[in-house]
Parts: sequence; structure tokens; C-alpha cells
Amino acid sequence: MTVVIDTSDDLTLDNVARVAWMGEQCRISDRALAAIRSRRDEFVEFVEQNANRHLYGITTKHHVGAKSVLGADSRAEFATRLPSTPATVGPRLPERLARAIVLARLADVLNGTACLRVETVHRLIELLDSNLPPVPARGNGEPGDIIALGHLLRTRFDGTLEIGEGMALINGSPVAAAALGDAALAGRHRITVMEQVMALAAVAINAPAAHYAPELEAAWRDEHQAEALHNIRRLMETDDHSSELPYQAPVSFRSGPRVIGWARRAQAAAEECAEIALSASSNNPIFVGPTVHPPLGAILSNGGYHNPLVAPTLDSLARAWADTCQLITAQVNRIVEDPSGLVATEPESQVSLLYMTSAGWAEEARVAATPSLIGLGGAGQTDTGTPDLLAWRKARDAGAALDNNLAVLGIVSSHALARKGQAVPHRLALLSRQILQRFPVGSAPVDYGAHLESVVDLLARSRDAAAAPASEFANT
Repeated sequence: MTVVIDTSDDLTLDNVARVAWMGEQCRISDRALAAIRSRRDEFVEFVEQNANRHLYGITTKHHVGAKSVLGADSRAEFATRLPSTPATVGPRLPERLARAIVLARLADVLNGTACLRVETVHRLIELLDSNLPPVPARGNGEPGDIIALGHLLRTRFDGTLEIGEGMALINGSPVAAAALGDAALAGRHRITVMEQVMALAAVAINAPAAHYAPELEAAWRDEHQAEALHNIRRLMETDDHSSELPYQAPVSFRSGPRVIGWARRAQAAAEECAEIALSASSNNPIFVGPTVHPPLGAILSNGGYHNPLVAPTLDSLARAWADTCQLITAQVNRIVEDPSGLVATEPESQVSLLYMTSAGWAEEARVAATPSLIGLGGAGQTDTGTPDLLAWRKARDAGAALDNNLAVLGIVSSHALARKGQAVPHRLALLSRQILQRFPVGSAPVDYGAHLESVVDLLARSRDAAAAPASEFANT
């Protein structure tokens, strides 16, 4: 399959999933290429008529070089290069995120605010058909994304460009947009699994159905909490209520639908903000054409490189995932302590001691859920930095901790139900059976780590395939 991009409105999360996560090909429509060619002509005409003015990164150099207008020879030489950027080292960004960055870089081109030649656009798209250069994930303290973009683009474009193309490639915030899109796609699947596993845990602790009553949906006055409550109640539906506690279940089980509701709200906000960021112009400077600013257009220096939606939204996701992780550890402890469950029936404690593992993941999630504030840069013009990749990494770490802790809760819940011989509601039965197949009940020595990893893979297996809910045990 090939994703055809006609306008920046086509830079959607679904298309990012197809191109970046699933590896589909991408091409620009003929209509879009014609518009790109026309805008490039308008841009060149504007620069030729304003060659003696300060046009950032076009008739001047970048950074401290912005104060002086270049002569014709210096301008021509500078135009061929990708403006210099700092280097950093360390673990690289995953391939899917690097591919998403290439896709997000097209937004300014499609919007007509970054005026690349058609040949350069083709070369940019062709990156998706090659092994992308490594892009370090750490040490990004610049305003915008110039370090990451430098690592991604320099070897392919430096020395081959023409007037204005270097700044159009290296400036802006496409890395931030791609990072938010990546986290939002990962979160789509996580919400479904959270509801499934926490419903299974509620059954394992024999939580009363009243905790998930439909009347609460209106009482709580929040559509996202209502959806979480509805989904959990439906998953727990059964005709046999004989095992229900005659009193309240612990707080973590009663709070579960509300916390998942907040995670749903954070997820919805992340998807909305990602769609905005992916399609928005972010370059500094941008070109606006003669129809907007007669007679020839205008070059506008601006703060597009700082996307204020990204880091706070990533922090919100990290917080939601870390909070859920804390509830999960509390639920694991309560199920393990249940006198009729694991403690009474499991001879070797291979499952009941997983509360220690759960506590470790909860602490890792807690550490990840810290604010990502605007950084203080160096002296002079570049006096602040944007923390978007840092926020992405923390959200990724919180999400990974949640994925692992959900696997622990699923194992503990399934084993508790199996040990008690208690029936599992039909909408959760397949999930519980799959967990027990991967982490079997029994006292014989086993490779517990491999079994746990197999359950983590079970719960997260669709995340790398467009982050859609797992059809094997979806809420049907």
C-alpha cells in the first residue's frame, strides 16, 4: 500500500501509523507537486527582489550570523549547505519515530511556508525507502529540533541545496510533532488493555457490581469516565454474582474507572494535539505568498520551532500512565493478600511474589512522570530550549512501566481465579486463558522471566501494528 499526500491535512495519525509504524510507502500527489513548484518560484522571485534585506537563514547566516547580510558569493555558497547544528550521542530514536519525523517535515512544504524545490521534496520522500541515519534520543537542548534534524538530514542534503532550502529543512518542530504522534499511537492500544486487565482484576477480588453501576456514568458528569465505566462493566458482565463481596472492595478498585477515565481524556487530548502539530507550519522563518502579502509575499521570522502543545501533552500522558501504574500495584497487593486466593493455594509463590516486580515498575513510572519545563539555553539569542524529546522519553518510560505492570496484574488475577476455581466472565475468558497459556499454573520450576515477557508481548502485540486494539480479545 502507498499513502498519497495531497495537502498537510493528510498528515494524520492514521497515516503516520501506516508510514512510520507499518512501513508503507508514501508519495506526494501531482497536484501538490505543482503547487510546491509554483511556490518555489514565488519564493525565489521574492528573495531576488529583497537580496539586500535581513532574511534569516536566507540572505544572512543563522544563529549569531543573522546580524549581517551576506554578499552574493557568500550567499550562494551558504545556500548549498544545511546550516550547522550541534552533535549529540547516545541511544538512537526508534526507526518508526525517525520515519514519522520525515513525514512531519512535509507540513511546511505542503503549506507553502517552506519553499523547497520539487527535486528536494522527492529526495526527502526517498529517505523513507532507505536506511535512515541514526538520530540520538538524548542531549537535545536546543529551541526546536535542529540537533535531531541535523543528524537525520545532513549526510543526505549538505552541499546539494539552493537558496532557502537549508533553513526550510533544519528549522521548525517536526520532531516534536512526530514524538507526540508516536506517544498518542502507543496510547490508543494501552487504554483498551487497561480496561481489560483491570476488569479481570476486579473479578479476581470479587468486587461488587455496584462499583461499576450505570447510574455512576451520569453522576460523575464526564464522558471519558463514563466510557471507562461502561467498558469495565460490560467486560465483567456475568449471571453469577454469588462470589461478590458483601462490602466495598479496596479503594484502588473503586478508583480504577475514574483514573482510566482521566487516561482516556489525556489520550483524546494527545490525539487532538498531535493532529494539529503534524499538519501545522512550524518553520522559522516562513514564507507567505503574494496572495496573502502583495505584491511579492513576505518572510516572517517567528517562534514556530517551539510547539507549546507537545511537552505538556506528553507529560499529561506520562502522568496518566504513571497514576494507573500505582493503582495496579495496589491491586496486585490486594489480590495477593486475599486469604482465599494465591497465598492459600500457591505452594511456590512464583506468582504471589510478583508484587515485588509490580512495585518496581510503579516506582519507574513515578520517576518518569515529572514535569518537562522549558529549558534555559545559552547567552544571546538562543536563551531557551524546548524539552520535547525529553518529554517523549519520559512518556515512553512511563508507558513501558505500565505495559509491564499490566502484565503482572493480568497474571496475578488469572492465577487467583484459576486457583479458586472461579468462573471468568465470557468477555474476559479468552484473555485470561491466553495469559495462563503463557504463564501456566503449576509448581514445577519454569523460566518465569520468559513467561512474564510473553504476557507483556500478548498485551502489547498490536502496538507496533498501528496501535489498534487487539482483535483477539477486543471489547466485543
